Amino acid sequence: MTRIGGLEQFGSRLHPALIADIKQWSRDHPLAKLADGLNGHTSLNRFLDTCAEAIVARHVLRRGYQLQMEVPTPSGKACDFAVRADGGDFFLHVKRLDTERPTRRRLTISSRLRYLERIRRPYVVSVRWHEPAADDQMQRLVKEATAFILRARVGDELVVHDDEGREIGGVLIVAPWEGTHVTLVIGLPSGFVDQSQRIRRLLRRAYRQFMPRQANVILICCSHVTEREDFKNALLGSHIERWDAFPPRGRRIAHGRAADGFWHGYRHADSRAVGWCLLEPDRDRLRSRLWLRDGMPIDPALREVICKLLDVRTRDRAPDGLA
Repeated sequence: MTRIGGLEQFGSRLHPALIADIKQWSRDHPLAKLADGLNGHTSLNRFLDTCAEAIVARHVLRRGYQLQMEVPTPSGKACDFAVRADGGDFFLHVKRLDTERPTRRRLTISSRLRYLERIRRPYVVSVRWHEPAADDQMQRLVKEATAFILRARVGDELVVHDDEGREIGGVLIVAPWEGTHVTLVIGLPSGFVDQSQRIRRLLRRAYRQFMPRQANVILICCSHVTEREDFKNALLGSHIERWDAFPPRGRRIAHGRAADGFWHGYRHADSRAVGWCLLEPDRDRLRSRLWLRDGMPIDPALREVICKLLDVRTRDRAPDGLA
């Protein structure tokens, strides 16, 4: 009985240009092992793990850099890739967050819910609701959410029910932000999911694969843009209210980051550059962002190489370390 290869099983998820390139990765190609891996997988999760590496590796080659796969470290582990460029060499560690959510849908925020954006509190608020929701249910959600947001703190969550006890929806105070009023994001109807702990485990796993005394870059691949906030919390620490610090001018409360961040203090001191990317196998591009660690400079030429690889247009470090 002929076994069906991974590309034959799951290839419909990939962009045609990506498939065409994979088929060109013959035995003498640096990515031949990735092509074999993609064809060898019968599990979708394993296929997507390898697909993430393939997409990133293809992106590296298209930027004109050279690479080598699975470079052994003195500890007996292996770096995913050694990247060689004119401005400097570094080791790249690619990890995928394996969240398979329902098929993406484009949701619009109801005009009723837009009322919440009038609330004068500087928070990112995630709102979710079960469809279809009647107008009186949305009114109830907005009324209870308004009272909640006016007194809530970062991390607080409210679930709203109708008179029969059925859940209508909910709101979660996600994070502070620079604006003066609430800004809304859409959460899953089934509830709010925090992936920070899982991402933190991926960061630690990548760190254990670092090449000692060399430049190492971690790239976390996620399937959903909403997971970028969870990534930031994993890297920099969860949002907390700081009662030991003065709030910025015009604010009543000072906010900061908790000690659970991968980069907290001098923790994981050899890590200086971490990227996040949106894994979209069906698109012929890689959307990414780069974080550079404050107080731990990187060689300017190498920094330029890393920024070019991750398509970072600006070189200025933002307040939260985002380049």
